[in-house]
Amino acid sequence: MRRLSLLLASVALSLPAWGPAWGQEARIAIQTETSSLDPHFAVVGANHAVARHVYDPLVASDRFMRPVAGLTEFSNPEPDVWEFRIRPDARFQDGSPVTAEDIRFSLERMPRVPNSPAPQIRLAGSLTAIEVVDARTIRLRSRGPDPSVPLNGMTAWIVSARAAATATTQDFNAGRVNIGSGPYRFVEWQPGSQLRLQRNPTYWGEAPAFERVSIRSISNDAARMAALLAGDVDLIDAVPPGEIARLRARPGIGVTSATSSRFIYLGLDQGNEVTPFITAKDGSPLARNPLRDPRVRRALSIAINRPLIVDRVISGAATAAGQIAVEGQIGYDPDLAPPAFDAAAARRLLAEAGYPDGFRITLHSPNNRYVEDDKTSQAIAQFWARIGLDARVEVMPSNVFFTRAGRREFSVFLIGFGHTTGDAWLGMSQVLHSFDASRGLGGLNRGRYASAEFDALMAETRNIVDVPRRDAMLRRAQRLAFEQDTAIIPLHVPNNVWAHRASFTYEGGVEEAVYAPFLRPVR
Repeated sequence: MRRLSLLLASVALSLPAWGPAWGQEARIAIQTETSSLDPHFAVVGANHAVARHVYDPLVASDRFMRPVAGLTEFSNPEPDVWEFRIRPDARFQDGSPVTAEDIRFSLERMPRVPNSPAPQIRLAGSLTAIEVVDARTIRLRSRGPDPSVPLNGMTAWIVSARAAATATTQDFNAGRVNIGSGPYRFVEWQPGSQLRLQRNPTYWGEAPAFERVSIRSISNDAARMAALLAGDVDLIDAVPPGEIARLRARPGIGVTSATSSRFIYLGLDQGNEVTPFITAKDGSPLARNPLRDPRVRRALSIAINRPLIVDRVISGAATAAGQIAVEGQIGYDPDLAPPAFDAAAARRLLAEAGYPDGFRITLHSPNNRYVEDDKTSQAIAQFWARIGLDARVEVMPSNVFFTRAGRREFSVFLIGFGHTTGDAWLGMSQVLHSFDASRGLGGLNRGRYASAEFDALMAETRNIVDVPRRDAMLRRAQRLAFEQDTAIIPLHVPNNVWAHRASFTYEGGVEEAVYAPFLRPVR
């Protein structure tokens, strides 16, 4: 952090001038750029962050990630039927009305986008039929009672069927078919530079404060902060934890922070008999994949001192985690604590598993996606070295990382899951359930953890509407995955921290993504 502080002044001097290009404009700098303007391309937080400016989801959400009416009002007239009625004033940015056919087209397109690194299969896997009732009404039939339908609808972005009927992801990236019904209209995207948006005059909801928005990707923390301090941008995200106090004390700068819904963890390759980045210490191949042994997975987990990482690496701006659910969600278990640090026990477990002398292991990580992601990975490698492993770290830009992670090229990798609802079933069904594309399950299970017992618990929970029963079942499933199996290695839940000019306010919440309508001038 000291080095970052020293860099700020020099970086500020080298930054090109980036003043407002238009009149009433909000200028935003973000850490992670979207990988695509196709809203259906991937279940990735950075992509959703951009999509929500231009498109409406099927189901809106409140600040606590609970489903509420928005583009549609929804009801559950029969246990396996969900009905969605489009509000009468909903129009696309070309002036055409949003219809049930547009929703049908969008829902059918979502799971079929080619080459997706994180396919949007989860809603499709819940459904047996999509029925257009009339121009403003659509019904979805689920596989029995299924509360996950509206939850999945909160990231089901609705596009214009007329505009996107034959569109490819490349067409969206080129800006040819980017027509939604959200608060802003697409203007221009220069990958690696900035995205420009203009207020949608036909938007059905509350009009955002700014006529125009420029969203620029600045992955380097020092450069992003320097842009704010120099007055070149109005709002930045992902403030480095070590700089929060200094920014709070600086005149003209405001800081907004909130507990996030982002769960950071290590994914573990359990699907391959031989895993690519674990070898003997001399580099020779091992006869089997050590990560298939729960004792090895447990050893890697308890070798990590989570409180020390939170304190020293993240400057206290996070909470150590022992589960995928975050506090306040259905399924969160207050008694499921982070695994206790125990290097001696970790060494014993490795010896019991047949690795008394350890092995060589490479941890892969993005270096511009999560709070101190690369530094966290380096700290983990140091802990693993203390239990006899030859631990190495390879970091890369997030767009490269997620492509490779989607192809399942890594053995162990640092990654996150951002909850989009107040119910943990959704995250658990995607990150921990065994992969099943036909049912929309396990889409983010890149390590291919598989447990018939866990899957059975999730199947039973899926159709439970009673909240106390649902909560208890999800807790049981979590204890199985984390305490018994070490399916993945939980690390921490970071805080969301934004900084902005003091002449603005920002309505931050549990979602980490920047959303331009939440930025308002002080009146």
